[in-house]
Amino acid sequence: MAYNSDEVELVKGSTDIVSVIQQYVELKRSGNTWKGLCPFHKEKTPSFIVFPATGTYKCFGCGAGGDVFNFLMARKNLEFPEVLEELAEASGITLRKGSGGGRLSAGLSKGLFDVVDDAQKFFRKCFNGPAGSKARDYLKKRDIDPEETGIGIGYAPGGNALLKHLRSLSYSVSVMSDAGLVITDRGEPYDRFRERLTFPIHDRRGRVVSFGARGFGDAVPKYLNGPETVIYRKGSFLYGYSSAQKKARQSGIAILVEGYFDHARLVSAGYSETVATSGTALTEKQAKNLMGMAEKQYICYDGDSAGRKAAVKAAEKLLAQGAYPLVIRLPDGMDPDDFVKNRGRNAFEELLNFAYDPVSFCVSLIDGKLPEGPNRTRLAERLLEVAVSSSNPLVEEDLQKKVEEFTGYSRDALAKKGDEIRSSEDRTRYISRSTDSLGSGDAVILKVATAGGVYNSDFIEFLRAGDLTTDRAVRLLDAFKEQISTGFTSVVIGELSEDLSADCADIVGVLENVPLPEVQKLKRDITRKRRELPRLRGLQEDLASSDPERKAIALEEFVDMRAEDER
Repeated sequence: MAYNSDEVELVKGSTDIVSVIQQYVELKRSGNTWKGLCPFHKEKTPSFIVFPATGTYKCFGCGAGGDVFNFLMARKNLEFPEVLEELAEASGITLRKGSGGGRLSAGLSKGLFDVVDDAQKFFRKCFNGPAGSKARDYLKKRDIDPEETGIGIGYAPGGNALLKHLRSLSYSVSVMSDAGLVITDRGEPYDRFRERLTFPIHDRRGRVVSFGARGFGDAVPKYLNGPETVIYRKGSFLYGYSSAQKKARQSGIAILVEGYFDHARLVSAGYSETVATSGTALTEKQAKNLMGMAEKQYICYDGDSAGRKAAVKAAEKLLAQGAYPLVIRLPDGMDPDDFVKNRGRNAFEELLNFAYDPVSFCVSLIDGKLPEGPNRTRLAERLLEVAVSSSNPLVEEDLQKKVEEFTGYSRDALAKKGDEIRSSEDRTRYISRSTDSLGSGDAVILKVATAGGVYNSDFIEFLRAGDLTTDRAVRLLDAFKEQISTGFTSVVIGELSEDLSADCADIVGVLENVPLPEVQKLKRDITRKRRELPRLRGLQEDLASSDPERKAIALEEFVDMRAEDER
């Protein structure tokens, strides 16, 4: 849907974040804030804080944070427009769909969905026509019937055929580029997908939003995925999700694989409840989507070292969301496509029946042989890391028992070590997200820009990317400017991309108010540093010089500059 910035801010301002979060978390007042146990990770001491004044929350254990939109998006596994509509209804606010203003305007989103859908029709037509003989022969050699899979495999010819076709339908190059179908950064536009099999990627409503593609022979890269666009966020989609939901609900299971051909093979074998990550690591959003499909989740990754490591990581991601996933162990060197093709459905069904819990899967990788001495300790610690990654205490206890049974360590010793690992992981997750991502100077600048949760538009307009030292800070500044350009006067964290939301929660509203003289002083400091930048670059060149005298003079001048900064 389209959303208007005025309406978003009206919904946000009409919603009491404390009342919303109290429906899921027991909160207790602590001065001007509210405190409770974090709903996003397991903890014994409350570190989850709600700040009513700025309409934000922050967990100082796991680093989760944002506004009321973020909270419901994470808690209920919803997208921003879905949460906006829910809160608007609760507040008695009628949203005017198509009224413009938001990043996903009605005209833009409709244009992108339309052009991608027409691209899919074109790829299918090419696949079934004379140009697609090469693609059809390739699938025949792999013993895959494209009609049997029902997933709409297509063929993208060369010669900028898609670009020419879409132009004939009156689409602009700009729309094609925004949809990720053509590339325009090297002068003349050209097709992104050329002489490749195409696999349509659908959203949860079944609309085509992007493509994955497989080259022939020695094509580089072998697999090519469409870029992120307004309608396609890679970490939010599971390939095959829309067609797998119904079967997954009926069977009670969902099977996760990595690649397009793994997916096609299992679907052809009758496992329509299969979805894929399309070669990327499983994200938190994808894990939640997988859990929403069925009660049981199976992970079936490649039977090589990389695939097995990825399977353990995926299991930990699912455990962290409260699931109890099972892992299928394929024979060494085989992937799901190979296995089902060569051994058949019955053999795969047997693997399903004897799938491993995450700890037992790890044990199976060393053939159940318990090492001695330090290696035994390291193994126990790694198995414990898997066990304590669960946010469900019952699942964690079950997995810890398996660690106890295999390693022989006492339950008390394992419980104590598990607490240490959990505490260390919580700290690491928070520190890596809150300190490494933003420089301290960048944080100060962005806190001033968003004091009280409200945009200081004049100050933000004054800022340039070169005033900041980290890529993450520049991305936040760009996101702030984009919200302002669409009419927002306050920061709506939930409208930002998922990877920026947590950093934004560390910044927005930390300062309640910044007096104008302080803002003006900061602007003068930034202006001075802009003037000094060429001088500083020259000094850096001199410091790197092999001339001792030149280097000494530069060092002295550099020290003088730092002394001026301190004054």
